Amino acid sequence: MSVTEYAIGRHCGVTFAGLKIASLVNLPKGDEDVLTMLARRFASKGFLFELLRESDVRSLVYVCHQMRLEQYLARPEVKNFLSSFGYEYATAADALEQLKDRMSGEFPHEIGIFLGYPLCDVRGFLRDPDGCILCGEWKVYANADEAVRTFERFRRCNACICRHMDRGRTLSQIFNVT
Repeated sequence: MSVTEYAIGRHCGVTFAGLKIASLVNLPKGDEDVLTMLARRFASKGFLFELLRESDVRSLVYVCHQMRLEQYLARPEVKNFLSSFGYEYATAADALEQLKDRMSGEFPHEIGIFLGYPLCDVRGFLRDPDGCILCGEWKVYANADEAVRTFERFRRCNACICRHMDRGRTLSQIFNVT
């Protein structure tokens, strides 16, 4: 298994498993054929791989379940929140294009929405980055008990996926995609 495939499994496995709407993975350049192959295979299960930013040596790749992202971004409170940052969109694809445009400068903090983080936590981070009540997969500002359970599910899922990869199984085998 390539370093790229392992990194994608390690950072995006919870998304493939359905526990998270989307994930980000920062990959070294040079294994684009693996990325293309996985994007093609996982597309059959509704996943999208989108290049958000790249340098001469690295690529930041966003992996999401398209339907779940579409549903989350269509929520009125989420749409209103993103509109305050200038997002105007009818579809998740439109919103992703606007996010990509914003990636050329400073890292846009509203990306938490695109990763499926709770709106209250994204708002809390923007209000007071150091005032969180819990730090895990993201900074938590409300509903700490629920976040702890979510982080534990992510941890267990990730450990299981990594065990499978460490035993030689590919992501295609683990998630039954061809």
